[in-house]
Amino acid sequence: VKWWKNTQNAIFVENETYKWATPKSSINRRLIYLSALFVLASLLFSVLK
Repeated sequence: VKWWKNTQNAIFVENETYKWATPKSSINRRLIYLSALFVLASLLFSVLK
């Protein structure tokens, strides 16, 4: 859990400019959000079952 928290902080909290943060990768970011949303939906369905 601690390792995941560190990586999350390194990605979202620091104000550095990353290569994947360019406008070109906005589509990739949307794909990541969609995949995370599908994973959350599947988890919810498995819990409801």
